[in-house]
Amino acid sequence: MLQHEQQFFQRILLLLFLATFSTIVCVFTVLHYVHAPILLACAIAAIIVGIGYFLAYLAVRKARERLQENIRASVDKIVNFTDALNASNGALSPSLESDKNDVPSLQRAHEAVRKLAAKPHQDLQEMKRLERMRSEFLGNVSHELRTPIFAIQGFLETLLDGALEDESVRRNFVERAYSNTLRLNALLTDLINISRIESGEMRLSFRYFPLLPLVEEIVANMSVAHEHLNVTLHIESRIDADLEVFGDRDRLAQVLTNLLDNGMKYNVQNGSVTVIMEIVRDGKGVEEVRVSVRDTGIGIPQEHHGRVFERFYRVDKARSRSVGGTGLGLAIVKHILEAHKSAMYIESKGGSGTTMSFTLKRGE
Repeated sequence: MLQHEQQFFQRILLLLFLATFSTIVCVFTVLHYVHAPILLACAIAAIIVGIGYFLAYLAVRKARERLQENIRASVDKIVNFTDALNASNGALSPSLESDKNDVPSLQRAHEAVRKLAAKPHQDLQEMKRLERMRSEFLGNVSHELRTPIFAIQGFLETLLDGALEDESVRRNFVERAYSNTLRLNALLTDLINISRIESGEMRLSFRYFPLLPLVEEIVANMSVAHEHLNVTLHIESRIDADLEVFGDRDRLAQVLTNLLDNGMKYNVQNGSVTVIMEIVRDGKGVEEVRVSVRDTGIGIPQEHHGRVFERFYRVDKARSRSVGGTGLGLAIVKHILEAHKSAMYIESKGGSGTTMSFTLKRGE
């Protein structure tokens, strides 16, 4: 019991003693003095006041004990939880709960500790996720670099071992080695691009520019570069020739180039790829320009739609390598479109061709 409580209790006992003593004196003198009833009434009133003080003291003391018990329980919760958290090196899932008896300030302390405990737990999970991504990325990069390097090494070793003098195979081996150097260069270029995009080093220059001339330029270049694939390119324009869109012209050219490249490489013999431009309205009724690249190729099964934009993900690994894909083209497309506050939409089924589309802000 605290010192001030002891003093308070002693004063109440003294008051009750004096009141009781006065009552006894009045009882013995009531027969001898006329004014004794008045003294008796005063003594009884003193007893009642003393009893009231005593009952108030008991109520305050009980409330204080209950408050102290709640405080101790709340502090024990916090101490036990933090001890468990420290023992688990941050791996413990925060589960500190407060009840209705907790003091409001301690409830706030509970919440603060819970948030404090949740942050290292969340940071630890994020670090593990990033570590997995880093390991997967390094493994994929190592594999992709190793393949063309080993191929070049094999062709050169064969030439040095005597095939250099054989005219029937010399040119073939040199051409194959050169083809793998081109693949290696494309892979390194895509790695640099996606690294710059994800790190924020690649700055985009947004402005209004006419869309149709850009599409015509890219289609003409791709037709010449992939003439050997026997795939025809078409433009289906449903917009005005001078209609402008808002974005980074060079990066959007990279998006269209990657989409057309995929559409041609993963097509069928004598197939086609069509670029479609049209005006659409978004959910708020605002007009946008939708650009779609539709091919007659092998298609993408539904179960792969959510993953085709991941780095190094391939639906058909064998065919991807045979046509020289790096596995980074669609990942780069995704990042560039996200920077334009746009997204890529896929319509495809296995064996029935693919349509990939995105929207751009229309000029005034």
